[in-house]
Amino acid sequence: MTGLLVVGGIYVRDGRLLLARRPEGGPHAGLWELPGGKVEPGESPRAALGREWREELGVEVLEAEPETFVVEERADGPLTLLFFRVLGLAGEPRPLHGEALRWSDAGEALLLATPPADAPVLRRLLRDGGGRFAETERAPEDERRARSEELDPRIAGSEALGPAHALRFRKRLPGRAELLDGVLVATAEGPRAFVNLCPHVPVPLDRPDEELLSSDGRYLVCARHGALFLATTGLCVSGPCEGESLTPLPIAPSGAGWALERR
Repeated sequence: MTGLLVVGGIYVRDGRLLLARRPEGGPHAGLWELPGGKVEPGESPRAALGREWREELGVEVLEAEPETFVVEERADGPLTLLFFRVLGLAGEPRPLHGEALRWSDAGEALLLATPPADAPVLRRLLRDGGGRFAETERAPEDERRARSEELDPRIAGSEALGPAHALRFRKRLPGRAELLDGVLVATAEGPRAFVNLCPHVPVPLDRPDEELLSSDGRYLVCARHGALFLATTGLCVSGPCEGESLTPLPIAPSGAGWALERR
């Protein structure tokens, strides 16, 4: 496909459509649009939608499917706008860079000034919904809650992290499908966090209901290979992977607890 490719997201909750105001100083400044942005080279449209909503709205798109597209002929080449129906979100949309958001019902949306490509999409949505915006959310509430916890950098329970205490956690890093298993451990030098994978064989150090720490709290213990890792550095000092280290994870204070730092 030649020309510029842009994506936008259609998300309706309680009969109201999420719209974002275009920033000043750019094309269609001040108009209300379906949130989205440009597709970067080598990026899929679906990935671009997720990135834009993550960076601009502070949410993670859990599921989306293509809805429709519009092509605008311009002097510098065609502009193709691909619109996705957003079926599930983790988090609450908020404007991270100062531009306004609004939830508009059918009556208000028809009165708002929108970019030329968005207007026919809004009319189609209202036609298909019988004069109102049909809900797009499909992900069950418990799934959204679980995914929100996975995406939240804060480590649940870290407020109560005490001496010689290790806390397991599972997180999903932005833009990546796989889950990361980690361990947060209290040491005399302060909390430390590591990926919960043994460097000898990439499996978790512990089995369910097994202790991660030695009785004195100095070592993380691999139950499968008997390896000992310094809780302060993750360095293996005994076992088949001696001299190797657990992968560290950067953490930062968050309220009374701790959170992963986004890299």
